[in-house]
Amino acid sequence: PILSQAFKESKKVYIFDLDGTLLDSLNAWDNIGNKYLKTINVQGSNDLDEQVSNMTIEEAAHYMKVHFGLKQNIDEIKEGVCTQIKDQYMYHILLKPGVQTFLEKCLKQHIKMYIFTASDLLLAKLALKRLKIDQYFQAIYSCDDYGYTKNQPESYLHLIDGIGYKINECIVVEDALYAIQSAKQAGLYVKAIYDKNNDNDWLKICQIANQNYISFDEMEV
Repeated sequence: PILSQAFKESKKVYIFDLDGTLLDSLNAWDNIGNKYLKTINVQGSNDLDEQVSNMTIEEAAHYMKVHFGLKQNIDEIKEGVCTQIKDQYMYHILLKPGVQTFLEKCLKQHIKMYIFTASDLLLAKLALKRLKIDQYFQAIYSCDDYGYTKNQPESYLHLIDGIGYKINECIVVEDALYAIQSAKQAGLYVKAIYDKNNDNDWLKICQIANQNYISFDEMEV
């Protein structure tokens, strides 16, 4: 799609999702909740991943505490879950194809870049530093910073207000249908990036997003 004249004339700011967008990391989270529960001798459930798939870590910890009657507090549960996944972010998770080249193009055009993630900020920073792309971003924000999830348009509105830009100055890059729907409801221009974990939603994603791409190699700045 062709950008509107108002959008072309405004200053671009990119807001990137992290997991499944910049990082090829979503599979790393498979069964993490049950792995944590096993460490505290609690029997998990086969549908736990499905139940918490669209939640922040804070929300997932609350769900697990209530659903499984855990004696641990929310912070202890979050720490336990992050311990199970930390090794992946420190040593194994890779960038998705074309990411660094695209970020370099944005940098050369003096475009400001931010990350907005539902994941733990410490995990995010570990991966970004190891992959040598942390220097591209002005800041990294978590949904927990604003008290909203990416299921809610308010999460994006509060983020944009916090970083001091206008709606028509920002481009959101996301892979998940629910996040793309929220960003669009907030009035944002959205570029969707394909991720195999969202394959079943891809057709609907393409209908909702302003533009869609199989990889960053295809994405124009």
